[in-house]
Amino acid sequence: MGIVQSIIALGPWAWVILGLILFGLELLAPGHVFLWIGLSALTIGAVEFAVDLPWQAEVIGFGVLSLASVLVYRVYFRGQAETSDRPFLNQRADALIGRRCLVHEPIRNGAGKVKVDDTVWRVHGPDLPKGAPVTIVGADGALLTVESDDS
Repeated sequence: MGIVQSIIALGPWAWVILGLILFGLELLAPGHVFLWIGLSALTIGAVEFAVDLPWQAEVIGFGVLSLASVLVYRVYFRGQAETSDRPFLNQRADALIGRRCLVHEPIRNGAGKVKVDDTVWRVHGPDLPKGAPVTIVGADGALLTVESDDS
């Protein structure tokens, strides 16, 4: 017995198995696409348990449901990011933008250091002496960009 005959012999269970395999792929490669395609396969399996459809209708239905569900996901759900109570969790330097501090080591030739709370940060900015007030205006990795704060 060949593979195609084995799949046909499974009937609606073939769609259920395909759906479960796609759910497993979603665990290995998260992105929600396999989830929606897997739900489409399970839906076709459920319909096939209730109504005996020709295999052509099953395949076309699976394709249409898969395309529609992925498009609905991309249009309505993908752009809705969950709001976090800690938006700068992995962006510590970005959280410092707008903070005012003092130059910890003089800025010479555009490079120096500032101390923010208990951490010393490398900075890029205008040449300034130790103790000069600055405002953090940008961040690139662990390098902060500062401007003189003469006000």
